[in-house]
Amino acid sequence: MHRYLVVANQTLHGADLREELRKRIKSGPCSFFVLVPNTSAADYDADAAATVLSHPGTWWWSTDYAGPATDEEATVQARQRLKQMLGNLAALDLPVEGQLGSSDPLEAMEKISADHQFDEIIVATLPRRVSRWLEADLPREAERRFGLPVTTILMNL
Repeated sequence: MHRYLVVANQTLHGADLREELRKRIKSGPCSFFVLVPNTSAADYDADAAATVLSHPGTWWWSTDYAGPATDEEATVQARQRLKQMLGNLAALDLPVEGQLGSSDPLEAMEKISADHQFDEIIVATLPRRVSRWLEADLPREAERRFGLPVTTILMNL
């Protein structure tokens, strides 16, 4: 069974990530661990979130989206996205786990990797022009640190 670590927050319900997960599911037995770094309210990109909201199946978190006003609201939204994704994957009878992690994605991945083994990491991120994760070279750093292949999914805005 192939074990995937999926790392995403605002992009968790993007069409490109859904398509990538479908490919993995069709390729054979697999399990997923969904890790949502707990991004602070100040680091949200409202334009990106509005784009994700326009995709089918993401209406559930479109409260009045200007982005979360507080870190507490950001955490609530991240937990909602995680819960929805876990439910969607579990409905496909797939082994799935997940959790909300540190706002630092590498730190969050380090903590999860201490207790779980993965064959690949899938990072879904905002586009290059607004992505803090790409600015920090997260995919390459994750590949170097964990010695695993990393697939990067860029959300199209």
